[in-house]
Amino acid sequence: MRIMPAAWPALLLLGAVAAGAGPPVIDADCAEARRIDGWCDARGAGYVAFVEIPSRLLYDTLDAHGHVLDLTTFTCPSCRQAIDTEGFCEEHRVGFVHRLAYFSRLTYEMARGERIEPASFRCADCRRHAEAGYGWCAKHRTGLIGSAAIRDRAAWDRAAAAVEVLRAAVAMLPKCEHCAEAMVTDTQCWDHKIRYKEGKPIPRPGS
Repeated sequence: MRIMPAAWPALLLLGAVAAGAGPPVIDADCAEARRIDGWCDARGAGYVAFVEIPSRLLYDTLDAHGHVLDLTTFTCPSCRQAIDTEGFCEEHRVGFVHRLAYFSRLTYEMARGERIEPASFRCADCRRHAEAGYGWCAKHRTGLIGSAAIRDRAAWDRAAAAVEVLRAAVAMLPKCEHCAEAMVTDTQCWDHKIRYKEGKPIPRPGS
């Protein structure tokens, strides 16, 4: 059973009823899993944006391949607009690409990019960024996040910031898996009742 981030029940209350979704790609070859944002059984880890995630909960929360929902049941005006424009609802932290829902800014921005092979670039900087899975080429106005090429600088900046949040969430895993989950979804940790925004805890009133 998939454990949903704290933000997801609010979406379900709005009427977003799951229409069924396939499981994330499972691959025993870690190099291939890294390339396709898959799960590697051999290491017991998943990959998103070339970041190794040794937690099935955190990996599943990011839902790198999108989630199938009954989009006709959304009532939030911002969500409705996001569905129609392939945008991102800031209130409910969900974006839509090709009518699939993405529950993090990182996976949403990556879904809007173009999956590439490093050898497809002639530019040395672009090829180096593709192999590393990170970097922006000013000459060709192309940024890489994992294997996704993003050709809009503002979108790449948002994705790059989200990668840093993911790395901080992975570092949090030994302390609290649910805090790590809340960090990437801008929600509250079920265990410690700490709410996060952009990967950082929001000070409680009076603290």
